[in-house]
Amino acid sequence: MEDADRYRCRHIYLKQSDDPALQAQAACAALTNLDGILLAAPHSEYSVHIIYSLDQLSFEIVIELLGELNFEMDNSFLTSLRNTIYCYLEDTARDNMQVEHPEDHPPDGDNAEIPHEDKDQYWEDYR
Repeated sequence: MEDADRYRCRHIYLKQSDDPALQAQAACAALTNLDGILLAAPHSEYSVHIIYSLDQLSFEIVIELLGELNFEMDNSFLTSLRNTIYCYLEDTARDNMQVEHPEDHPPDGDNAEIPHEDKDQYWEDYR
């Protein structure tokens, strides 16, 4: 996986509120000092633009953290669907990142051949 594949750029949409403490500027201030966050900037009054490292964070973790800090997310159908897709894609990417680490691969000491069954044997089991 290339280095650029380890970073994600996302928008987080907050629920509209009159309280300035619950708007994008305050959310950015809360995210700025987190390990793994490269950029947290307000995109609009109610949305935040973030860039983060998948090695340390995921979209789901960022959303949960903002929820714990009393920021309410926009829960419209399309935004919820988009967030679910982001979480799925990132879980898959993080799983694939784990496979690429050398400590996960067995040593090449034994090159034992894997026994292969006859192709027709599979069908005979179901006849």
